[in-house]
Amino acid sequence: MGFEHFATTYGYVGVFILLMLEYLVLVVPGETLLTTLGILSHTNQVHFNLPLLIVAASLGTFTGSMFTYFIGSLVGRPVVQRYGKYIFITDKRLQQTERLFQRQAVLTLLITKYIAVIRDVIPYVSGLNKVNLRTYIPSQLVASFLWTSTFLIGGNMLERLGMSVYHHWRIELVPGVLLLIVLVMGYRFVHRRLRHFVNVKAERGIDG
Repeated sequence: MGFEHFATTYGYVGVFILLMLEYLVLVVPGETLLTTLGILSHTNQVHFNLPLLIVAASLGTFTGSMFTYFIGSLVGRPVVQRYGKYIFITDKRLQQTERLFQRQAVLTLLITKYIAVIRDVIPYVSGLNKVNLRTYIPSQLVASFLWTSTFLIGGNMLERLGMSVYHHWRIELVPGVLLLIVLVMGYRFVHRRLRHFVNVKAERGIDG
């Protein structure tokens, strides 16, 4: 059973579960799933309401990040260092994220939400470093809402664009294709810049 099929079968509860599981098992492709659901929410294939979809997805990813925060705080560093490799938590990633938290915890939580894999590692490291919950909870809530909204609304807009081009392809095909290329390249550029920013800050120990 595919992730999209699971989500469309079990509705908002299924979306919540899948986004939560991304942090626990690291096999749910978050961005792809959200974009696909955003596209489907504008069709007659499913009966998702986009605002409710954003709420369900945001709460799911927030809940997953809270679970893994408490897992990190409870099991401690030795356990994570020993078994973390099985969920892509390496010593290098631990050291990098710990440096990022030294002075810019809120910014780290917001930016890394958009970086695959690192997004899933951050809550464990937050728990290991006992990041203050008064900082962690509101930051994760905001980051979860922004991240899920970005891809759900983006997918919804892509579907609208596709349907517009389909019905008016003689006029809108070329502009539509160009816009799609710009969006994809823009996302890849921003993703690379964010990853570069995180890596530089981690290597410098956030001295800047």
